[in-house]
Amino acid sequence: MWKNLSREELDRAYNNSLAVPNSSELTQRWTDTSFELRRHLTGELSISYGEVTRQSYDYFSAGNDSPIAVFIHGGFWQNRSKDDFTFIVPPMLEQGLSVAMLGYRLAPDAAMNEIVLDIRNGLNAIESKVRRERKSFPGFCMLGWSAGAHLAASVMDQSNVYATIGVSGIYDLEPMRHSYVNNLLQLDAEMATRYSPILNTTHFDKPLDLLVGEDELSEIQKQTVDFFKYRNSKGQIGTLQRLDGLNHFTILDELIRKDSQILKLVKEAAKR
Repeated sequence: MWKNLSREELDRAYNNSLAVPNSSELTQRWTDTSFELRRHLTGELSISYGEVTRQSYDYFSAGNDSPIAVFIHGGFWQNRSKDDFTFIVPPMLEQGLSVAMLGYRLAPDAAMNEIVLDIRNGLNAIESKVRRERKSFPGFCMLGWSAGAHLAASVMDQSNVYATIGVSGIYDLEPMRHSYVNNLLQLDAEMATRYSPILNTTHFDKPLDLLVGEDELSEIQKQTVDFFKYRNSKGQIGTLQRLDGLNHFTILDELIRKDSQILKLVKEAAKR
């Protein structure tokens, strides 16, 4: 139980970078690969949906009849950018999925309610674009990693979302409020309650598949397992997969393996 941990212990319990010694090497590889891909991969980059640079999305089309996966990046709502994750796009395109990479404002420049609103506005902007370019709009399959999984789960009540996959997510914000993460995030008790998926029902009535690595921090694993149990107790549709040998970072690398379980799940969810 996180409530029994000291502040120092709680900080370590959620410090994924500290838990994975080569995490900086892994994330730098993501950034470098993504930078190169953005130079030649066919797509539309940084389409604005708001007034600031981070309120934008990239769109990579696999054809006008393809399902659309929307990816939301992690970084504890205060780090990283959609640009760092372009490396996941080519394998999904090869599977026949169009991909939107959705950016959003970060703390401390934006509070949690503003960050969630960015995701909602971004999805509506992508929908408008697709409707202009296609004869029909298929809806979105959401894919979120880490904090991105939290954001994806938080907007499932939108009519333009039909399924979601959460990878290594945070679904209860209260522990965040008492850890180093809150130094910039600045959650209060009311905000943490309002935006904790495990305490609300906005994600009900749509399938939500959850994945986490067996080598991840125990608190991260518990967040996923507890959220699955909550949904399952309410009769909600979705699966739980705990992937052997994967940590918080290598689990995302699975998306670039053609035979990976995650990529297979994304394809199946998007084509429902």
